[in-house]
Amino acid sequence: MALACFSSCNDEGEENAIPQYSFFKPYLEWGSSKTQIASKMADCVVLLDTDNTLCYQSEGETIAYAFKNGKLNTVVVIPERALPLDEILLAFNGYTLLGEYDNMVYLNEQSNTIAEIEDSNGFYTISWSQYGLDMANAVDLGLSVKWADVNLDMGYDDYAALTPENIQDDMTRYFNGLIGWGDPTGIKKSEIESDYPKASSISGTIYDVAKVKWGGKWRVATQSEFQELISACIWIWEERNGYYGYKVIGPNGNSIFLPTTGYRIGLSWYSSDKGYYWTGTMRPGTSPYPYVLNFDKANKGLNTSSVSGLAYPFKHFGCAIRPVQDE
Repeated sequence: MALACFSSCNDEGEENAIPQYSFFKPYLEWGSSKTQIASKMADCVVLLDTDNTLCYQSEGETIAYAFKNGKLNTVVVIPERALPLDEILLAFNGYTLLGEYDNMVYLNEQSNTIAEIEDSNGFYTISWSQYGLDMANAVDLGLSVKWADVNLDMGYDDYAALTPENIQDDMTRYFNGLIGWGDPTGIKKSEIESDYPKASSISGTIYDVAKVKWGGKWRVATQSEFQELISACIWIWEERNGYYGYKVIGPNGNSIFLPTTGYRIGLSWYSSDKGYYWTGTMRPGTSPYPYVLNFDKANKGLNTSSVSGLAYPFKHFGCAIRPVQDE
């Protein structure tokens, strides 16, 4: 079922080759049910069939479809052979390159699609994921903005991760939820500061990972919005389903839960018993440190030295993101 180069005829009836990718082109019909995908893939060999995954093999290639709440939201293709990158890139006409780090990440806003090309010594894996729809609930706390009820997360298994209602193990939390400041792809692990943007604010810009990944009205919260969350709300330390954090109760009685997250440097994870959340605002002056909400059981604040581990983070540190929407 791998696709070969397509062709067409000119006026004299001669065939002209139309460049086309030669690996399997998946069905990117977001929201499709398992039954619909199974029907379209009926001629392929079934490798795996679970509640949330369908995996097939066709002419040596592996094609996996992942579902959230019974609807298609991720597709991964592993080609049968090593393909030239130029050939693979033909599949991404109409996409915008977001970043080229360990992987290449593309965005197609029209189809609500994030595409990623992962290079493993010249052998590429291609994935497509839905973004921007049904990622979180916007909770009205009675403040100037509405807050998401979950943290932003990069994992394929569940886009609404780091939530007490949706338990994930520590490694999933570590890999998927801790993002460098101003990294719109959410996957960069570079420890070089110059690999991250020089900007006074990233909220709502091309460097805003919440805007890029979730779309719609979502964006990274600013320093002033986090300060309002601290000063105008009641914070209660509690445990939910094995994770500690703060229940934050707004002036109108509605609440959100901010779990502990730890922070990441490169591929190392630290202080998992504390919470670290990026704002989209850089500290004024020549300081290279963005504002960050940091907390433990006894203390909370923006860049507070009372919480050990990360009072003044560099941009390449990975911290959690709790998106907001304007009222």
